[in-house]
Amino acid sequence: MTIHIQNVLTKKKEEFSPVVADELRIYICGVTVYGRCHVGHLRCYLSFDAVLRYFRYRGFDVKYVRNFTDIDDKIIARAAEIEAGPQGDWRSGKEYATFDDEQWAVRLAEDEVIRGRAKGQDRHMAEIVSDYFIDVFRNEDFGSFDLLAPVAEPRVSENIPEVIALIEKIIGNGFGYNVDGDVYFDVPAYHDATRAYGVLSGRDFKQLIDGARVATTDKKRSAPDFALWKKSGPGEPAWPSPWGDGRPGWHIECSAMSVNELGQPFDIHGGGKDLIFPHHENEIAQSEAASGTRFCNTWIHNGFVTVDGVKMSKSLGNFITIKEALGMAPPEVWRFLALGTHYAHPIDFSRTREAGEVDGCSTVRGTIDIAFERVEYFYETLKRAGEATAGAEIPDGTPLMDDPRVRGVVDGFVEAMDDDFNTAVAVARMGEAMRLLNELCDMKAKKIKKIEGGRAAWQATIEKVKKDIIEVCHVLGLCTKDPSVALGELRGFLVRCHDLDAGAIEARLDERSRAREEKDWAKSDALRDALLELGVEVRDGPSGTEWKVAR
Repeated sequence: MTIHIQNVLTKKKEEFSPVVADELRIYICGVTVYGRCHVGHLRCYLSFDAVLRYFRYRGFDVKYVRNFTDIDDKIIARAAEIEAGPQGDWRSGKEYATFDDEQWAVRLAEDEVIRGRAKGQDRHMAEIVSDYFIDVFRNEDFGSFDLLAPVAEPRVSENIPEVIALIEKIIGNGFGYNVDGDVYFDVPAYHDATRAYGVLSGRDFKQLIDGARVATTDKKRSAPDFALWKKSGPGEPAWPSPWGDGRPGWHIECSAMSVNELGQPFDIHGGGKDLIFPHHENEIAQSEAASGTRFCNTWIHNGFVTVDGVKMSKSLGNFITIKEALGMAPPEVWRFLALGTHYAHPIDFSRTREAGEVDGCSTVRGTIDIAFERVEYFYETLKRAGEATAGAEIPDGTPLMDDPRVRGVVDGFVEAMDDDFNTAVAVARMGEAMRLLNELCDMKAKKIKKIEGGRAAWQATIEKVKKDIIEVCHVLGLCTKDPSVALGELRGFLVRCHDLDAGAIEARLDERSRAREEKDWAKSDALRDALLELGVEVRDGPSGTEWKVAR
């Protein structure tokens, strides 16, 4: 079986053929580090993490590069706001119109930390901002998600020579021009020579030209032209170049860093669909204008993110940072939620709030709850399977039960993932395998005796299915913990969210156990009902009484 990918560049589903045998060279656009990451970033990196893990599972040597954009107008603007102080005019900007007191408290506290970091340093405040949010990215936003680490995380500021060299090649080939220290890419000249501008996005070049306007004060020759190098204004960070002090444009950085790390062409370039135009279109144009060769063979883009059915936006007040997301559900729940949808499809995070926040947790209902309950179900099933075979000695070669589903877990997973990394189907098939595992655990002793091979075959079958489920789950970063530990952590999360007292719950359960021992069923039922009113579900089973908190 081979991996097939829906290539955004060719608009076809193609068999993956690497540039170098058994090697994957992939570049994913990183974040611009001027603020905390949000669930859109989370969806992107969890989706591509599944792709990377699957390539590694299939035996590829994964060479993965993800950059940090640490030079950008937004970073410079954030630095200026911090220097203006907490009462600056910037607070009246439209992007802050929906900020509540808690959001302002977080924002101003961060600004104060950054100002503290800047003391005693002879560096531009924009550099301090970038360093701070790179630390937040690594240690806070994504620190608990167990993402496959890149082999390199280049920063724009550390690749200025590579950027300048690339711009010089573009100018030398007749596709760039300098106007008073600002260097632009000449889109019409490139398109006249290649007929290729718009190859990724599918946009019609004539319509781009006819529908555009260039202001009389604009230095650009035509509207689609874009900046390769920007002349720095007073007080802005700057680097020396043949065209004067300035900084790279946004698009040129990824071309320079990706090729520097991976060579040209490399296998896969990825990012969100919002980057297809103009960012990725311009990357292709400038890279191929400089080299005359293919930039990247395959392009993959993850779908858009909405919150409660509405596009996420700061101005709408439905913007969810990863810090806020981790107050709604643990990392593995977010991973499950992201992978439950094909990477290229839009995904909605439903979070209808039922109550205020308690100890940093938000009570939510919707897709997040469904994912939470599915993660619980997966771990409960694995725990149950482990208990069914605990202490059993299963000889090698013990026959398995005659059920085609028993041997189809891994093959079904691989089939789904080979088809354009369809994690939605893969996760659904994991669910089917979990259902099979529960069916096996539900079997009564009389039925087990009738199986060819008896109890040994039954236990061997459970072990086989469990082992295969764990194997495929681990490929996607799911169910990587001991089931009892994971279930305890999930329950603890909900205890905090509902402001419950775990000790008091355990005390009531002890009281209920005594009532059951004394056959005081009325008292036992009353205690169970009292716990249920608190949102605590009590389960009596052969191994004792267990409890969980309802979402």
